[in-house]
Amino acid sequence: MSAKEVVEEIYGIIQEASDIGVEDVFIDLLDSPDASFDDVNKLCRGTNAKPEELKEMCLYNTDDGFELGTWDNEKRQAYIQERTNGNGDKHLSNLDKLQFLRYRYEKGQAVQNYVDKWGVDDDLRELAGRLADVTGDDAYTRVLGDRDITSY
Repeated sequence: MSAKEVVEEIYGIIQEASDIGVEDVFIDLLDSPDASFDDVNKLCRGTNAKPEELKEMCLYNTDDGFELGTWDNEKRQAYIQERTNGNGDKHLSNLDKLQFLRYRYEKGQAVQNYVDKWGVDDDLRELAGRLADVTGDDAYTRVLGDRDITSY
């Protein structure tokens, strides 16, 4: 076995053991000042996320410089809309769901029917909290119908 094959095998073992995925990398990108494609590559190392996967999900694009696929990004919303309306929403990630709900909330469109359909579990609620924390946008938790004690 060559040294390169050994390194690739070790790298594969490390990646399999990692539970850091696409959502975690995206949150870190949101938290990075002036995120870049280099940050995508660095943050994906040693995780279960791959830069190509983030690009396929429209979580970033490099058409006109580097741009993150936030809830108000047209390409990101087109990707989510296609999955919601086309493939069936059982293939939506929690990040897809939250960005879809956030977009609808901003447009004044109904969100509760989707919340009822998808349900709210601890993972979705936790991700909404993380997104709200990193972006300073508590609409991510509001779309789930969650309120903190200060809102009463």
